[in-house]
Amino acid sequence: MRKHTILLIIITLVFCLSVAPSATAASDEEEIIQVETNFIKAYTTGDFELMSSLYWHSSKTSTFFPGTQPLLGQGWEELLENRWKSIFASPAVNTTITFHHPQVTMIKDDVAVITGYECVANTDPTTQEEVVSHNRVTRVVKKIRGKWLIVHDHVSQVPVE
Repeated sequence: MRKHTILLIIITLVFCLSVAPSATAASDEEEIIQVETNFIKAYTTGDFELMSSLYWHSSKTSTFFPGTQPLLGQGWEELLENRWKSIFASPAVNTTITFHHPQVTMIKDDVAVITGYECVANTDPTTQEEVVSHNRVTRVVKKIRGKWLIVHDHVSQVPVE
């Protein structure tokens, strides 16, 4: 009788653990939000190494950024040359970015989209003039070798009314 009770308890525990919601989804979402947090940190502090670590270094990486040529960036090397090297080489401008309404949508276990709205404030250290822009942001991330990396980046400015 006692063996039967212990066996029943073990079966019940195994069943409960197998149907309990997985903590993986929440931790994946947290990791993806951390990619965005690290992106903002890298951009605002000029940390090129951190920025580089956030992207998939592949010819399939793509981007759409307003005000850059070409409009569609295809491949990590092009993104590196046409965007990040020029941004991090420009004179120091104090930048703050606030990211609003982040939403993570899991497409597959290893693919997700993060969307949100960002407010970018650039202050010229010499004139103290502040320029503010508002952007819609969509980043596609893929888990590659256990790490969430940006595989597509799309930023578009919100039209000024």
